[in-house]
Amino acid sequence: MSSGPSTRQITPKKGARIASDPVLLKRAQQVATVTLDRPNSGNRLDAGVAVSLREVCGLLAQDSDLRLVVLTANGEVFSAGAPEQQDDAGQSLGVASAVATLNTPVLVALNGDAVGTGLELALAGDLRICVSTARFGFPDLAGGILPRDGGTQRLSRLVGPAWARDMLLTGRMVDAKEALSIGLVNRVVDGPEGLIAITKELTEQITAGGPIGARYAKEAVNKGMDMTLDQGLGLEADLNVILQSTSDRAEGLKSFLEKRPPKYDGT
Repeated sequence: MSSGPSTRQITPKKGARIASDPVLLKRAQQVATVTLDRPNSGNRLDAGVAVSLREVCGLLAQDSDLRLVVLTANGEVFSAGAPEQQDDAGQSLGVASAVATLNTPVLVALNGDAVGTGLELALAGDLRICVSTARFGFPDLAGGILPRDGGTQRLSRLVGPAWARDMLLTGRMVDAKEALSIGLVNRVVDGPEGLIAITKELTEQITAGGPIGARYAKEAVNKGMDMTLDQGLGLEADLNVILQSTSDRAEGLKSFLEKRPPKYDGT
């Protein structure tokens, strides 16, 4: 059974850069934007980027006031994966796990291709939106390497085992249209302007709801996937009981009766 958030708030300065600057962290009100910032290298996830991204996730995990994390990248590629010289390391960079363990909902705004470990990172989010030119794939088997940051597990849970085997065994690239049809992404838009617009739209929709409820919804779905139906229903019931005791729930009812937008404070 879960409890309400009890972590302290950390508010990075606007435009703050973490570690050696391969990852940018910006905080605007209750939304944090994490941006991979190595466009000249295709935002490849080398050890330095991994350290910075894990550090950023550590900061976000301590921010009790946060309602949404937006994960994106600069340039025309979201992430081309790990550098070739690291492809034989056989070890996880741990970046996908760092993102996946965040309690706050994570919206991944894919500005371009997500390949290999880059796709593993994208799969760690809760929602994925992409430009129409984006492509996705796991070409690792051609080099005798399995995805090693949760790709085989998160992909199959998201699109089903048949499509996961298709992508993993063939190593083929899936375009945005097909990615939408199999459930790999949730929205497809035209160009960078469209990505900015849909990110803004979804951000407003997600943050309009109660932050505790959003976290519990994420927990119910994620944990429920590894449970039987009866266990999942039990988890859902437990989370609802906890939610009923929060100030946010009382505010939701009050705002409905008063016919005004709710003002949630996350307690």
